[in-house]
Parts: sequence; C-alpha cells; structure tokens
Amino acid sequence: MLLEFILAAAVVAALLAVELKDLEKAIIALAVMSALVALAHYVAGARLLAVFQLSVYAGAITMLTLSVLHLGGERAE
Repeated sequence: MLLEFILAAAVVAALLAVELKDLEKAIIALAVMSALVALAHYVAGARLLAVFQLSVYAGAITMLTLSVLHLGGERAE
C-alpha cells in the first residue's frame, strides 16, 4: 500500500514537471519525483539503487539544471 502511494505521488510530480510553465518550479517538481522514486526503491528493498537515485538524479542533475538555468539568464517572451 505504501509503495503504491509513493509511486502515485511520483507520477503526479512527474506530470507537474512536464506541465508547469515556470522552469524553476518544473525543476523542483522533477527533483521531488526523483526523490520519490528513490524512496520507492528503498521501500521495495533496493537500498543501493535508492542511494544512487537520490544522489545522482535528485541531487546532481537537479543542481546542474538549476545552475544552467540561472547562468543562462532569463529570456524575454
């Protein structure tokens, strides 16, 4: 039951990451989705995969994407 709830929340976060217009909020939603997937791996028993998922995807990729967004500046629409 807990695993299904975590995965449903991850799907909602993924949909938010795709549908949000503000890039910073979309990146945060992607990080939340990655953290929820890591939590689902942990609950399912794949502890090492959960640590890898959390450190690489929710940590490094999110920080890299946020830094590129802020270094690139804002574009006028």
